[in-house]
Amino acid sequence: MMKYIKITISLVLAIITSFSFGCKSVDKEKSIDSEESELIASSITSEKASNLVAINCYVCHDPNTRSHNDLLAPPLAGIKKRYMNSTTDRTAFIERMSSFVFNPTKENAMMKGPVKRFGLMPKTALDQEQIKAIASYIYDNEIPAPSWFDEHEKQMQKNKNSDLN
Repeated sequence: MMKYIKITISLVLAIITSFSFGCKSVDKEKSIDSEESELIASSITSEKASNLVAINCYVCHDPNTRSHNDLLAPPLAGIKKRYMNSTTDRTAFIERMSSFVFNPTKENAMMKGPVKRFGLMPKTALDQEQIKAIASYIYDNEIPAPSWFDEHEKQMQKNKNSDLN
């Protein structure tokens, strides 16, 4: 019974957060080149970026979930791993992640499975500076993973390899 109460509370918090961050009007038309992007991302301290991650990202990408079934969205550690494997360097990582978070679309999603399972990430009211700072923080720091994450990754790889045979 407690498990269902916790899941319900988590879902309610995620919905409230989605509405509070997703429904604000934010000017998202300005594009930024990669040099300017680095300056913007570096203008927010690592401590502030860490707080932004804790307040804005871990609501849905909680590293403390007890099982894969308790997730509201994929773990941030898994997202980092996917972006690290798909980009060539820090700048590309920050640009690709920031671009998606700033304007999430199915076409730009790198993780099609999680989009299918959880739905598309809602738009955020965070500005480009904050999003770039979060992406920089994720790239530069170890991101905690749920206790079950490594085993899940091994199983996913095993399933992928067996599908190829």
